[in-house]
Amino acid sequence: MKTRLITTALLAALSITTIGAAAAQAPATGTQAAKPDGERHRAHGPRGHGGDRVDALARFDTDNDGRISRAEAQAGQQAMQARRDAHRAERAARGDAPHAGGVRSADARGERPQRGAGGPRSHKGFDLVANFDAIDTNSDGYLTRSELRTWHAAKSAERRAEGERRFDAKFREADLNNDGKLSRVEVSEKMPRLVERFTWLDENRDGFLSREELRPARPQR
Repeated sequence: MKTRLITTALLAALSITTIGAAAAQAPATGTQAAKPDGERHRAHGPRGHGGDRVDALARFDTDNDGRISRAEAQAGQQAMQARRDAHRAERAARGDAPHAGGVRSADARGERPQRGAGGPRSHKGFDLVANFDAIDTNSDGYLTRSELRTWHAAKSAERRAEGERRFDAKFREADLNNDGKLSRVEVSEKMPRLVERFTWLDENRDGFLSREELRPARPQR
Protein backbone atom coordinates (compact mmCIF):
# COMPACT_ATOMS: atom_id res chain seq x y z
CA MET A 1 0.00 0.00 0.00
CA LYS A 2 2.81 2.41 0.94
CA THR A 3 4.63 1.64 -2.32
CA ARG A 4 1.49 2.32 -4.33
CA LEU A 5 0.98 5.68 -2.61
CA ILE A 6 4.58 6.70 -3.29
CA THR A 7 4.26 5.72 -6.95
CA THR A 8 1.01 7.71 -7.31
CA ALA A 9 2.62 10.77 -5.73
CA LEU A 10 5.62 10.57 -8.05
CA LEU A 11 3.40 10.31 -11.13
CA ALA A 12 1.36 13.32 -10.00
CA ALA A 13 4.50 15.38 -9.43
CA LEU A 14 5.84 14.39 -12.86
CA SER A 15 2.57 15.44 -14.53
CA ILE A 16 2.61 18.85 -12.81
CA THR A 17 6.22 19.42 -13.88
CA THR A 18 5.45 18.54 -17.51
CA ILE A 19 2.40 20.83 -17.61
CA GLY A 20 4.40 23.67 -16.07
CA ALA A 21 7.17 23.33 -18.64
CA ALA A 22 4.68 23.35 -21.50
CA ALA A 23 2.97 26.42 -20.09
CA ALA A 24 6.31 28.22 -19.78
CA GLN A 25 7.05 27.59 -23.44
CA ALA A 26 3.59 28.54 -24.70
CA PRO A 27 3.86 32.36 -24.31
CA ALA A 28 7.13 32.47 -26.25
CA THR A 29 5.68 30.44 -29.07
CA GLY A 30 2.51 32.49 -29.14
CA THR A 31 4.46 35.76 -29.16
CA GLN A 32 6.54 34.63 -32.09
CA ALA A 33 3.48 33.58 -34.05
CA ALA A 34 1.67 36.83 -33.26
CA LYS A 35 4.44 39.06 -34.66
CA PRO A 36 3.54 40.73 -37.94
CA ASP A 37 5.71 40.08 -40.95
CA GLY A 38 7.44 43.44 -40.59
CA GLU A 39 8.71 42.51 -37.12
CA ARG A 40 9.68 38.95 -37.93
CA HIS A 41 11.88 40.10 -40.77
CA ARG A 42 13.19 43.27 -39.19
CA ALA A 43 16.76 42.02 -39.62
CA HIS A 44 16.30 42.39 -43.36
CA GLY A 45 15.15 46.02 -43.19
CA PRO A 46 16.21 49.10 -45.19
CA ARG A 47 19.92 48.33 -44.99
CA GLY A 48 19.53 44.67 -45.95
CA HIS A 49 22.04 42.00 -44.95
CA GLY A 50 25.14 43.42 -43.29
CA GLY A 51 23.75 46.97 -43.22
CA ASP A 52 24.66 47.72 -46.87
CA ARG A 53 22.34 50.38 -48.30
CA VAL A 54 23.25 49.64 -51.91
CA ASP A 55 22.80 45.88 -51.70
CA ALA A 56 19.45 46.39 -49.96
CA LEU A 57 18.24 47.91 -53.23
CA ALA A 58 18.55 44.52 -54.92
CA ARG A 59 14.90 43.96 -53.97
CA PHE A 60 13.99 46.56 -56.61
CA ASP A 61 15.40 44.27 -59.32
CA THR A 62 12.14 42.39 -59.73
CA ASP A 63 13.07 40.70 -63.02
CA ASN A 64 16.40 39.48 -61.58
CA ASP A 65 18.52 40.72 -64.45
CA GLY A 66 21.12 42.24 -62.13
CA ARG A 67 20.13 45.87 -62.70
CA ILE A 68 17.34 48.32 -61.87
CA SER A 69 15.28 49.99 -64.58
CA ARG A 70 13.60 53.35 -64.12
CA ALA A 71 10.22 51.63 -63.83
CA GLU A 72 11.55 49.21 -61.21
CA ALA A 73 13.05 52.09 -59.22
CA GLN A 74 9.76 53.96 -59.22
CA ALA A 75 7.70 50.90 -58.34
CA GLY A 76 10.11 49.91 -55.58
CA GLN A 77 10.10 53.32 -53.96
CA GLN A 78 6.32 53.57 -54.15
CA ALA A 79 5.95 50.15 -52.54
CA MET A 80 8.36 51.14 -49.78
CA GLN A 81 6.44 54.35 -49.13
CA ALA A 82 3.18 52.40 -49.03
CA ARG A 83 4.66 50.14 -46.34
CA ARG A 84 5.75 53.17 -44.33
CA ASP A 85 2.30 54.72 -44.60
CA ALA A 86 0.66 51.47 -43.52
CA HIS A 87 3.01 51.21 -40.55
CA ARG A 88 2.25 54.78 -39.46
CA ALA A 89 -1.48 54.17 -39.80
CA GLU A 90 -1.16 51.02 -37.71
CA ARG A 91 0.74 52.89 -35.01
CA ALA A 92 -1.86 55.64 -35.00
CA ALA A 93 -4.66 53.08 -34.68
CA ARG A 94 -2.87 51.48 -31.72
CA GLY A 95 -2.66 54.86 -30.04
CA ASP A 96 1.10 55.22 -30.49
CA ALA A 97 0.68 58.63 -32.12
CA PRO A 98 1.95 61.37 -29.74
CA HIS A 99 -1.24 63.42 -30.20
CA ALA A 100 -4.79 62.17 -29.88
CA GLY A 101 -5.82 64.36 -32.81
CA GLY A 102 -3.96 62.12 -35.23
CA VAL A 103 -0.55 61.60 -36.72
CA ARG A 104 1.73 64.61 -36.56
CA SER A 105 3.06 66.36 -39.63
CA ALA A 106 6.41 65.34 -41.11
CA ASP A 107 8.05 68.48 -39.68
CA ALA A 108 6.70 67.75 -36.19
CA ARG A 109 7.98 64.18 -36.39
CA GLY A 110 11.41 65.43 -37.38
CA GLU A 111 11.17 63.75 -40.77
CA ARG A 112 11.80 65.12 -44.22
CA PRO A 113 8.73 65.65 -46.39
CA GLN A 114 8.37 63.16 -49.19
CA ARG A 115 8.99 64.22 -52.76
CA GLY A 116 6.11 64.76 -55.15
CA ALA A 117 6.32 63.71 -58.78
CA GLY A 118 9.74 62.14 -58.36
CA GLY A 119 8.38 59.64 -55.89
CA PRO A 120 9.33 58.94 -52.27
CA ARG A 121 12.85 58.22 -51.15
CA SER A 122 13.82 54.61 -50.74
CA HIS A 123 16.37 55.51 -48.07
CA LYS A 124 17.69 58.72 -46.60
CA GLY A 125 19.19 60.57 -49.56
CA PHE A 126 18.53 57.60 -51.86
CA ASP A 127 15.89 58.94 -54.23
CA LEU A 128 16.61 56.74 -57.22
CA VAL A 129 13.87 58.22 -59.38
CA ALA A 130 14.93 61.85 -59.00
CA ASN A 131 18.62 60.99 -59.39
CA PHE A 132 18.29 58.21 -61.95
CA ASP A 133 20.16 59.97 -64.77
CA ALA A 134 22.96 61.10 -62.47
CA ILE A 135 23.46 57.55 -61.19
CA ASP A 136 23.19 55.98 -64.65
CA THR A 137 26.64 57.13 -65.76
CA ASN A 138 26.70 55.06 -68.98
CA SER A 139 23.17 56.23 -69.88
CA ASP A 140 21.93 52.74 -70.73
CA GLY A 141 18.68 53.19 -68.83
CA TYR A 142 19.61 50.87 -65.95
CA LEU A 143 21.27 51.21 -62.55
CA THR A 144 23.93 48.66 -61.66
CA ARG A 145 25.49 47.88 -58.33
CA SER A 146 28.77 49.62 -59.21
CA GLU A 147 26.97 52.75 -60.41
CA LEU A 148 24.94 52.88 -57.21
CA ARG A 149 28.05 52.40 -55.06
CA THR A 150 29.92 55.18 -56.87
CA TRP A 151 27.01 57.59 -56.55
CA HIS A 152 26.36 56.73 -52.91
CA ALA A 153 30.03 57.25 -52.00
CA ALA A 154 30.05 60.65 -53.72
CA LYS A 155 26.83 61.72 -52.00
CA SER A 156 28.12 60.55 -48.62
CA ALA A 157 31.26 62.66 -49.08
CA GLU A 158 29.10 65.66 -50.04
CA ARG A 159 26.92 65.24 -46.95
CA ARG A 160 29.97 64.99 -44.69
CA ALA A 161 31.48 68.12 -46.21
CA GLU A 162 28.21 70.02 -45.87
CA GLY A 163 27.89 68.88 -42.27
CA GLU A 164 31.40 70.16 -41.53
CA ARG A 165 30.57 73.53 -43.11
CA ARG A 166 27.42 73.88 -41.02
CA PHE A 167 29.29 72.86 -37.88
CA ASP A 168 32.06 75.41 -38.49
CA ALA A 169 29.55 78.18 -39.19
CA LYS A 170 27.61 77.35 -36.01
CA PHE A 171 30.79 77.26 -33.94
CA ARG A 172 32.06 80.60 -35.31
CA GLU A 173 28.69 82.19 -34.62
CA ALA A 174 28.76 81.01 -31.00
CA ASP A 175 32.41 81.99 -30.44
CA LEU A 176 31.66 85.62 -29.56
CA ASN A 177 35.22 86.59 -28.61
CA ASN A 178 36.84 84.58 -31.43
CA ASP A 179 39.21 82.68 -29.14
CA GLY A 180 38.51 79.31 -30.79
CA LYS A 181 36.59 77.86 -27.84
CA LEU A 182 33.19 78.28 -26.24
CA SER A 183 32.65 79.37 -22.66
CA ARG A 184 29.58 78.46 -20.68
CA VAL A 185 28.22 81.98 -21.26
CA GLU A 186 28.67 81.66 -25.04
CA VAL A 187 26.99 78.26 -25.03
CA SER A 188 24.12 79.64 -22.96
CA GLU A 189 23.54 82.43 -25.46
CA LYS A 190 24.06 80.57 -28.73
CA MET A 191 23.60 76.87 -27.97
CA PRO A 192 21.22 76.79 -24.98
CA ARG A 193 20.30 73.13 -25.52
CA LEU A 194 23.88 72.15 -24.64
CA VAL A 195 24.03 74.01 -21.33
CA GLU A 196 22.85 71.06 -19.25
CA ARG A 197 25.50 68.85 -20.85
CA PHE A 198 28.32 71.40 -20.70
CA THR A 199 30.30 69.59 -18.00
CA TRP A 200 29.82 66.23 -19.72
CA LEU A 201 31.08 67.59 -23.03
CA ASP A 202 33.99 69.44 -21.41
CA GLU A 203 36.21 66.36 -21.30
CA ASN A 204 39.45 68.10 -20.30
CA ARG A 205 37.60 70.10 -17.61
CA ASP A 206 39.09 73.45 -18.68
CA GLY A 207 35.75 75.28 -18.54
CA PHE A 208 35.48 75.58 -22.33
CA LEU A 209 34.19 73.50 -25.21
CA SER A 210 36.56 73.00 -28.13
CA ARG A 211 35.65 72.06 -31.68
CA GLU A 212 36.78 68.49 -31.08
CA GLU A 213 34.72 68.17 -27.91
CA LEU A 214 31.62 69.38 -29.72
CA ARG A 215 32.15 67.46 -32.94
CA PRO A 216 29.98 64.30 -32.83
CA ALA A 217 31.71 60.98 -33.21
CA ARG A 218 31.07 59.27 -36.52
CA PRO A 219 29.56 55.78 -36.38
CA GLN A 220 31.93 52.95 -37.14
CA ARG A 221 31.35 51.40 -40.57
